[in-house]
Amino acid sequence: MTEQTEITRNIHEMDKHFIHPWEDITSIGEEQRTVVVQGDGIYITDSDGNRLIDGPGGMWCVNVGHGREEIIEAVTNQMRSLSYFSPWSETSSTAATLAGRLATLSPGDLNNVFFTTGGSTAVDSALRFVFFYNNCLGRPEKKHIISRVGAYHGSTYLSASCAGKMSEKANMDMLEDRVHFLSNPKPGARPAGMTVEEFCTEKVAELENKLQQIGPDRVAAFIAEPVMGSGGVIIPPDGYFKKCLEVCRKYDVLFIADEVVTSFGRLGYYFASEDVFDVQPDLLTTAKGLTSGYLPMGALLISDRLIGEIKATSNEAKSFSNGFTY
Repeated sequence: MTEQTEITRNIHEMDKHFIHPWEDITSIGEEQRTVVVQGDGIYITDSDGNRLIDGPGGMWCVNVGHGREEIIEAVTNQMRSLSYFSPWSETSSTAATLAGRLATLSPGDLNNVFFTTGGSTAVDSALRFVFFYNNCLGRPEKKHIISRVGAYHGSTYLSASCAGKMSEKANMDMLEDRVHFLSNPKPGARPAGMTVEEFCTEKVAELENKLQQIGPDRVAAFIAEPVMGSGGVIIPPDGYFKKCLEVCRKYDVLFIADEVVTSFGRLGYYFASEDVFDVQPDLLTTAKGLTSGYLPMGALLISDRLIGEIKATSNEAKSFSNGFTY
């Protein structure tokens, strides 16, 4: 480890003005973070010349590695040809092509792609679409969401309300009357003497019991990460998600797969829901690996079935009034 350079000290001084995510507001500027100045493949180099392995890929973002020239060239060429278009009134060949590609790669009938600025806004859009969907179907009371303790779904008001990392909710206002939490499906935390199969059965029963307790006519969706990311990389028991989906179908509750972390190769496939867990969700969110972290971007994929059910309600226009400048 080399001695801290003058460059590093200067950057740390300027970094006092940068409020980082999850910053302790009472000690802004006291943290001496590693200053990253360059990336190459799986490596990053800090401002003191140390070469480090970027094990988490940034934050589960840089799935294909740093410094990929083909990505840099494609981004540069796009900026030269067209820097921006308004998605409200126009389209572009690039956005349309990507939407078509995602529809082809996605599981089941997730053929409708809504682009967002990141994972939080993808989840937020999924939740807003669920509310919109039930309003269109004349079910304004069907607005409750079921999540799980330990889950992480984002930092917008809606997505953060569905996050189950309870210690991080202190001093932060959340939507509380419509969001409900199941216990963490962590096999390693099961009681002594309980098999993994029994644990799985218990967790699925908990979902059904919660649905019955709230009332199926009031529950809109169950949201879950295929593998809990920042909640501890929790891999659920075999068959857990397939059985959860069966419960959701039984009670007419939508299944939202939050694949912001698990998509684009993180579990060996473009999407993990179907290929790893044998589940075809009604809505799916993605970000991070979508651009390998080279640009901030996310997407919400919506089932043809849901779009079709909205269309079937009447011939009146139904605007999904949700969108992002970028």
